[in-house]
Amino acid sequence: MADRAAFRPVTLFDVSERIAKTAASVDLPEDRLFQRVPRRRAHLVDRGTKMLMLAVREALGMAGMAGLAGVDAIVLGTSAGAMSVGQEYFRAARASPSRQPGQLSRLEHYQPQRQISLIAAEYDWRGPVILISNACASGANAIGEAMALIRCGRARRVLAGGYDALAELVFAGFDTLRALAPSGIPRPFDAARDGLALGEGAAVMLLESADAAAERGADALAVAAGYATATDLHHLTQPDPEGKAAIRTMTGACVMAGLRPDEIHYLNSHGTGTPYNDVAEASAIRAWAGGAAAGLAVSSTKSAMGHLLGGAGAVEAVVCLMAMRGGWLPGSLNVREVDECAGFDLVRAFRQARVRAAMTNSFGFGGTNATLVFTAETPSSHASPSPPAGLRILGGGAVSSAGWTAADLKKAVLENAAPPLSDCPRSIGTRDWECPARRVPAMPPDRIPKSPRLRRASPITKFAMAAALEALEQAGFPQGAGAGRLGIVMAVFNGCVQFSGRFYHEVIETPALASPLIFPETVYNAPASHIAAALGADGPVSTLVGESSAIADAVTLARLWLEQGLVDHCLVIGAEEADWLGAEATSYYHPQLPASEGAGALLLGAAHEARADGTPAPHAPSLRVLGTAAFLGENERAAVLAGLALALAAPAPPGLLVDGSSGISVLDSPEEAALRSPGLQPARRLHPRAVIGESMGAAGALQLVLAAALAAEEKRVDVLMPGTLCGAHALRVEIDGNAG
Repeated sequence: MADRAAFRPVTLFDVSERIAKTAASVDLPEDRLFQRVPRRRAHLVDRGTKMLMLAVREALGMAGMAGLAGVDAIVLGTSAGAMSVGQEYFRAARASPSRQPGQLSRLEHYQPQRQISLIAAEYDWRGPVILISNACASGANAIGEAMALIRCGRARRVLAGGYDALAELVFAGFDTLRALAPSGIPRPFDAARDGLALGEGAAVMLLESADAAAERGADALAVAAGYATATDLHHLTQPDPEGKAAIRTMTGACVMAGLRPDEIHYLNSHGTGTPYNDVAEASAIRAWAGGAAAGLAVSSTKSAMGHLLGGAGAVEAVVCLMAMRGGWLPGSLNVREVDECAGFDLVRAFRQARVRAAMTNSFGFGGTNATLVFTAETPSSHASPSPPAGLRILGGGAVSSAGWTAADLKKAVLENAAPPLSDCPRSIGTRDWECPARRVPAMPPDRIPKSPRLRRASPITKFAMAAALEALEQAGFPQGAGAGRLGIVMAVFNGCVQFSGRFYHEVIETPALASPLIFPETVYNAPASHIAAALGADGPVSTLVGESSAIADAVTLARLWLEQGLVDHCLVIGAEEADWLGAEATSYYHPQLPASEGAGALLLGAAHEARADGTPAPHAPSLRVLGTAAFLGENERAAVLAGLALALAAPAPPGLLVDGSSGISVLDSPEEAALRSPGLQPARRLHPRAVIGESMGAAGALQLVLAAALAAEEKRVDVLMPGTLCGAHALRVEIDGNAG
């Protein structure tokens, strides 16, 4: 309302050798926000977590709720998580050849799921959390998927939003790409614009079904009426010049909301201020709105508060709600001459206006596009879709330390034949202790398609691509041909650690020479983007971040897409790569726990779908999530696992259980305690982790692929994913079972 920009010199880290030197940073209160975090560990709570906590407090207060009781799920988006803590870990690791005190704590607090568990602990809340990392579209995707949970009847109240804090690695990355405005002043849609400016922040909103809101007499701020997401396959960082994916998301969100373009009163644009992005978005807006474009009010609030990355979509969604409630439009600041590409009403200063329907666009690295629509009235198309009968596994694929196929995995686990151990040599300095690892063997020739993006891609991308292709081939869709509208959900733990470590080392050692080619590969969703491009999957593509059990959240998301008819089939993939940094990190959990790597992929379809060869779906195994449970701290883990074991024991104890045991008693004790009770003990157990090593983000997916590979002979295979920090899952794979 004050038309004031928030940019100032960066003081959080050294920018002396950067072209850009300003950002929009947040002044955080000095209050102790987390009472349950011991004071000695308070320094591990990063800025992003604190901003998120403040946003949660404000949202709950505005909603008239004392806490999180009654909230069924939390869906959040982030691009970098607690990157600043990860940077501390890396700096300590590279500086010393010896084990460093505090490294295990840094590892745990670096993980996004730990950030959310800190907030959950403050409110004594135990529920499912989905963490989406689709770069700059993450916050918008989180709100959109929260809407889907409610529309499909999976939840009544969901807390959703996004967050990110300024971090040296990210700032340096955008600087090396020459994406930051040298002047420090972003000018979206200005003819002389020269780049974006970074910011930081968080926003959350409480979404409720109509009956849940009425039940507590809530006064709704607006209706979350429309959402659509699509993938731009043009380039990892540059948008298609015509904005084809953006046209699809704006059109799809309006269709869901039951609105025409001329009924949208305000559009909060992605509007970064970079030459390519603004032209592509302007082209998409003109094509989508048609004759209504000239009268459409558009502005970019990034001109005032910077690009908040994973928090951008959520904060800009809240700006839309504020505009609707307050009857005003925010300005797109700093514009001196409007670019001719902007064939719409560019709002250049605060303006009073009646806003009954607002739209916000968010586009991210990897080609993720997302659009949200909010209205003052309930849309006519608000009826929930009719869900299909359930999920079927049409194909599975695996890459592991045992080899490049699911058959290699199955053989190694059944024969308890552990692949050989090798040391992961440091690429930086030396170490005075061993960090054993079980690495994926050399890739067979022609295992993945030849393409420029895959040739330069990280190992995690190649593992995931190979596993996905095997799953598609097993289902009768070679190279994805004939799979129809294909969705992809990928779950990771650390992501592209090799590129991340290499890039940050360059940032520290030679700041002016850090490679602009490496930085885009460090984002969590780069592997899924490469796979989507190789398969031509231009619909929903998302990356989830979490522990090994996050693959179960990927299954939940895939089911939502199938239930809404957004995809015909969906690949769910869990993947991880190992290097010296990951091997050292794993050894902090236990010296005898070997790091591993690989990927597992399942092709899922609705229960009524047939395979490519016409085989009826009942001949394919069904996949059911029997239970999802969160825990606050290690002392609750055994009790949570015991509850999941009860779910697995219905209607009879498992004949075969594929569990999460590592073969190290101190790590396995909660799982062993849960399965010790009479009536819960399976007749037979398999322990993939104990055989192939700790593959983190790939571990749960490999459990599921193994279960699917054994289903034909076993008829029923149960899977227990114990989690490590905050969540556990129980799943069932069975032939001719209920795929509910």
